Amino acid sequence: MSNEKQDFIRNISFSPDGKKILFNRSYDGGPYMIHEYDMETGELAAYQSPKGETWGHPQYSFDGKRIVFIVMPYIGDKEDPAHWQIAVMDPDGKNISKITNTTGFKVYPSFSHSGKKIIFARADVIRKSGRTPAADYDVYEVDVATGRETRLTYFKFFSMTAPYYFPDDKTFIFWGENPRAYPAIPESDGNNTIMNKIRKELESKYKKNFIYVMQANEKELKPYLVMPEYQKKFKHYVAVSESSSRPSLNADGSVLVFMSTGYKPDGSADWDQLYQYSADGNHRQITHLYKSTIWSQAVSFNGELLAVVYGTQRKNNIVLYQIKEGTSREITLPDQPSRIINSR
Repeated sequence: MSNEKQDFIRNISFSPDGKKILFNRSYDGGPYMIHEYDMETGELAAYQSPKGETWGHPQYSFDGKRIVFIVMPYIGDKEDPAHWQIAVMDPDGKNISKITNTTGFKVYPSFSHSGKKIIFARADVIRKSGRTPAADYDVYEVDVATGRETRLTYFKFFSMTAPYYFPDDKTFIFWGENPRAYPAIPESDGNNTIMNKIRKELESKYKKNFIYVMQANEKELKPYLVMPEYQKKFKHYVAVSESSSRPSLNADGSVLVFMSTGYKPDGSADWDQLYQYSADGNHRQITHLYKSTIWSQAVSFNGELLAVVYGTQRKNNIVLYQIKEGTSREITLPDQPSRIINSR
């Protein structure tokens, strides 16, 4: 049995000035909290959630004046995923306000550039078994002032990653796989025969590329980029890798980083790596991580830095890349935060 302390890190993001990173962390079985790490001073601080709920998925607004996050309530000692809600607070932990008050599994919120809306993923089916908690995801936005939610897509994806607005606050990017509905063919909703055919046609044409750039109410799926498909050979089986996934965007939309299969000099598949998108198709590989899973990543607001959470299921690490130069440095976190930001 390993004596290595567990360090579970997820949902990393930057402050607008690029000097701090926010993330969720549970160290050595401790509470799962939003942490803030100052990359100039090395200070680690955290936000304490009230009893009966956990906070997660933190993201700064573009002006740095607010943080959006997910409130995850408990019923007894069990999570209540059907009632996760979106909330905002000041960076000092004051002026907390829940924006939503509806059912549905809500994740991955981020602000519009105007600060008036929050875009997020929402799943309307809570799964009673399986490795994932929910399904039937679509992209939504919520008006910060009124709490009014607006559904932006109608594909009922089995799984989805964080959606992000481009600067016009209308166009957004996300990754979604295995849709159960296809608005261009209304009779497809709930019809497995039709949807199986549609999914096979899409995969035949685009392989496993599921990154989409859309505006509200679009009816068809066409990937924003198409990467080649690789087969990964394991001891007892062969798996086809996701060709492209997990897009991350900087503030002005000029730097897009996504995950795809790395490859060895002989052309065979390697571990998943992160690439910088190029319109000419010559996407540049940024990471060269060996035998590690990438759990979370974020591009800084100015597009100069890439923060990556990687490692095993038990032990996670953070590495910071200079995107243009390709250089990197590991972030060594203190074991515990030295300050609770919202303590009274």
